[in-house]
Amino acid sequence: MLFGSEKGLFVAAPIRKSGKIIGVLTVIKPKKSLIPFIESARKKFWNLSLYVALSIIILFISILYFLFSPIRKLSEYISALRFQKRVPFPKISIPEIRGLGEEMDRLFRELAGKEYVENYVQSMTHEIKSPLSSLLASSELIIENPDRLESLVSNIQLEGRRIQTILEKLLELSSLENQSQLEKKLNLNLQDVVQETVASSISEAVRKKIRFRELTETVYVEGNFFFLGMALRNLVQNALDFSNPGSEITVRCGKENGFPFLEVEDSGPGIPSYALERIFEKFYSLPRPDTGRKSSGLGLAFVREIAKLHDADLEVKNRTSTGVIARICFKTIF
Repeated sequence: MLFGSEKGLFVAAPIRKSGKIIGVLTVIKPKKSLIPFIESARKKFWNLSLYVALSIIILFISILYFLFSPIRKLSEYISALRFQKRVPFPKISIPEIRGLGEEMDRLFRELAGKEYVENYVQSMTHEIKSPLSSLLASSELIIENPDRLESLVSNIQLEGRRIQTILEKLLELSSLENQSQLEKKLNLNLQDVVQETVASSISEAVRKKIRFRELTETVYVEGNFFFLGMALRNLVQNALDFSNPGSEITVRCGKENGFPFLEVEDSGPGIPSYALERIFEKFYSLPRPDTGRKSSGLGLAFVREIAKLHDADLEVKNRTSTGVIARICFKTIF
């Protein structure tokens, strides 16, 4: 039998002889000797309680993250679509949320596609109207003035090529705008892009008596060599169109603060202040200094789409003195 007092614990057992209790055996254990065991048990209890509480909190946070992470991803994706950023559809593990996201994505793209077509039809109609009017006028003048046949036919061919260029550029641009990301990325050297672009443009530069200067270093990025080559050729072509005979065009590639870049610099007349905010608009073009004619107005829009596919920005600004600097700035450090 166990008894207790303020000083200790007692265990007592009767001593029997011939069925009679003749005495009692008592064992006494002071309570002080039990204190370490009690404290140890109490400590283990609180440690276990804390561990269980932390486990419950972690489990609760994990469940919340599992439930809300897909919603957060979907929200970020919709926000990116709203600002017309090129982002792939996020990986969402919960089927119901993924299905909702796919339907919203489809709706966004249908609405964007409708607006895209409407804007393109309006812009293309406005842009092609001018060369078509010129074609009709030239054809009428041929009948009235047969002696001017050669110059009028030349004008018809020129305007016809302009319409063809506009349509080809539109097809290329629409193909790029329908891509949310590059399908195939390769590790490529920007130095090779510069060298190939300059080599393909050298004949026109010689004809216009313009010099090329290459300032390059070995810089690797992940991307599409063909697309980057087309982007740089467009920038070089702009520089050739606006440069004066005897001037120099500098084509660079390198790194600034660890970020790769491609750059074309010319010493032409520069961009008028009224045109600086419109140079990226589709079909907007400035007259060339030597001929007074305009291009398709799709070149910089085309370059910007290629830059977006490579997670890069296109910057075009006037130099401090004369000329323009066009730069493709990559946002990833390689």
